[in-house]
Amino acid sequence: MSPLSTNLDYMSHHRHTYSHLQAEIDRVKHTPCMDCPEVFFPEDFPDKHTREYAIKLARKLCDSCPIKDACFTYATEQDERYGVWAGTIPAER
Repeated sequence: MSPLSTNLDYMSHHRHTYSHLQAEIDRVKHTPCMDCPEVFFPEDFPDKHTREYAIKLARKLCDSCPIKDACFTYATEQDERYGVWAGTIPAER
């Protein structure tokens, strides 16, 4: 398989996974991460205590999210290396 073919397969899979996540978001109309997206990227906070608090808050918000499963699938299939997705941090995915 050529590198181009492999890359095209990856891009197609990425679009499918993203499309599924977006469809779930559209279906429920609102997710907790829409209210305060910065909390879901704790690595952006320079202070350790603020990062830890952001992770706790993001996890709590994710617990009530109606699309948590689709979010987790997206994060693991796309190898998201930043942020809290479905209540998990990169080291947990």
